[in-house]
Amino acid sequence: MFKRFLIHKFNKKYAQKELLFCERIYEDIAFMPFHVNKCCHCSKMPYSPPALFQRILTEFSFLEYLKKLDIIMDLNQKTVNYCFGCKFLKKQIVPKLPKENQIKFFTINHFTKCNSNCVYCAIGRKTEDIKYNLLPIIKKLMKEKMIHPECLFNWGGGEPTICSEFEEIAAFLHKNNLRQAINSSGIEFSQTILDGLKDGSMSIQISPDSGTEETYERIKRQNNFNKVWENIKKYAQYPNMLFVKYIFFSLSANENDVRKFIERCIDCGVKNIVIDCESNSVSNPRSKFGRITPEIVELAILMKKLAIENNIKYKISYQWSEENKKIIENS
Repeated sequence: MFKRFLIHKFNKKYAQKELLFCERIYEDIAFMPFHVNKCCHCSKMPYSPPALFQRILTEFSFLEYLKKLDIIMDLNQKTVNYCFGCKFLKKQIVPKLPKENQIKFFTINHFTKCNSNCVYCAIGRKTEDIKYNLLPIIKKLMKEKMIHPECLFNWGGGEPTICSEFEEIAAFLHKNNLRQAINSSGIEFSQTILDGLKDGSMSIQISPDSGTEETYERIKRQNNFNKVWENIKKYAQYPNMLFVKYIFFSLSANENDVRKFIERCIDCGVKNIVIDCESNSVSNPRSKFGRITPEIVELAILMKKLAIENNIKYKISYQWSEENKKIIENS
């Protein structure tokens, strides 16, 4: 009853008013190694989505959560705000915060251990595992009736297949009929993931970012190119649940790699690709990789056209600037 009173009070302050707002403020939560963020879709650089808790979270308090939500909503209406610079923050009519089932996108990012070493990755502790156990917190959020039945649990990292909590959390979510999206290096094959693809409870996204071994090794700083494509082929037994991503930036942008990438996708039975770009190259003028140039955009257009010619579905990532996204979509 007290929880409902707090939500009513919150809605009286914000609901049905035209304010600067993004639905992710209500619907997302992202568990990081040392803190908890509101979302993982921030488009401003340097990357800094609003933090809910500036510490490792070992237990969950709805009261504390709602207080922080109130601070984020309040400060976003002021000159210097939490989400300033993010393209998703827009003036709109704010909906009511639901009394239950608030969380629709749950990012699992509390581990940093990884078997790749991508040049664009900001994680520096790739040999470390989890900093805290997340499963008890997930169970608490479910007990609080905060998790929407259609919530998507998005595995980031790090590399999910080598996270020590992966199997336990994945099994619990599967048992409760909750969807999972796995962002993987593709180096380690997972039977758990294959089983999830088979019954439609999981999807997997793998980012080779290249069509040749040379470019792959330059970007990933390891030499598992062929192994990754072998695993992509195994996962492609269930092609509707597999997404293969190409991140465009100065090191990956050349016609040979674009064409070879599509050839690899055809050979492996891939039916879905994601045409993405490196986020710093879009928004940070001091990016060490340079900017997204018109030439890079043209190569993205080429990939899109090759995909269409070969009956491969494509998705243009939100990371592109609005202008370049429109150019790619309309070309």
